[in-house]
Amino acid sequence: MAAASSEARRMAAAHEQAITSLAVQVQQLTQQLTLSKTLTPAQSAAPSPAASALAPSRIVSEPRVETPERYAGEPEGCDPFLSNCSILFALQPITFATEEAKVAYAISHLTGRAHLCPSVGHS
Repeated sequence: MAAASSEARRMAAAHEQAITSLAVQVQQLTQQLTLSKTLTPAQSAAPSPAASALAPSRIVSEPRVETPERYAGEPEGCDPFLSNCSILFALQPITFATEEAKVAYAISHLTGRAHLCPSVGHS
């Protein structure tokens, strides 16, 4: 009798786990359907390759972040500029997927003395 009771408990636990797994899958599908209803046909037609690489089953949306103040070369402004750029890069990993994109962005926000400095590797 104890063996039958133990087997019944094991089966009940397995069924509970299967039900929980199905509930999670239903919730994910519901979220995907809700998201697909809010997208325009152009948005849902072809996600970008970068978005596909990060999350092939869903479209990734990056938050809008305020542009960091331009850096003119003052020593006290360097750390805040770099910190703001780092935050931007972390919050927008698709836009800034490569080191080249990050460097180009940072260089494009240099002014004054900072912009006039010779490039690395050039004399």
